[in-house]
Amino acid sequence: MKSVFVIWKDITDGMWHPVAQLTRNEGIYRLNYTKGSNHPNFIPFPRMTNKTKSYVSTELFAFFKNRLLPMNRPEFRKMVDWSNLNLDTYDELDMLGISGGARKTDQYRIVPKPQVVNGNEYKLRFFTNGVSHLPEENTKRISELRIGEELNFECEESNPYDCNAILVTTIDEEKIKVGYCPKYYNSDVKKLLKTPELMEHSLTVVKTNLEAPAQFRLLCEFTTKWPDGFIPFTSEDYLAHTVN
Repeated sequence: MKSVFVIWKDITDGMWHPVAQLTRNEGIYRLNYTKGSNHPNFIPFPRMTNKTKSYVSTELFAFFKNRLLPMNRPEFRKMVDWSNLNLDTYDELDMLGISGGARKTDQYRIVPKPQVVNGNEYKLRFFTNGVSHLPEENTKRISELRIGEELNFECEESNPYDCNAILVTTIDEEKIKVGYCPKYYNSDVKKLLKTPELMEHSLTVVKTNLEAPAQFRLLCEFTTKWPDGFIPFTSEDYLAHTVN
């Protein structure tokens, strides 16, 4: 089973809210609104206006399909390459989760729900955010990163826009900023890093895409042990609006 959340940005205050969850199990897609959809400014998706209902389909819903590049477009192969995916094992939900499914015309992002892998691992792949706002020397350092090179998380509590922001930096003496961890993961990452039983973790470079737009420039992977009883995305807003 695979699962992704739809995160919506309220443009009045710039805050992000989980509003729906899409799961796929044995070829069946199911969409449920989450409690975050109760936000007074959120408008339900077209043809799925009842927030208390579960929507089921054997095909990917149009809301999600329209966020994927058609496979016959030349940009499709580029996006697969930038995301370090394999054409032979291509999965629509994997692409939506790693790319975010962003469109210029709206305020939505698609975020994968972390799953236990290899028995007891928490593994998270993401493109660093904020690369377009970095100084030239920082983007130059990104171009010099090697596959497998270690990076570091650094909490940036002094950030005037987000006190929960987490920087991604190099591990050398300069600790050069190469972007931010996507804010949707900040709470989970902080919780994992502070868990006493986790003696080690890794944050490494998966891929650098020098010709890609800034939002797809640097792909990273964070891996650590999955603690006993750990539940990702524990905010009540992520809970299903209905259990039907």
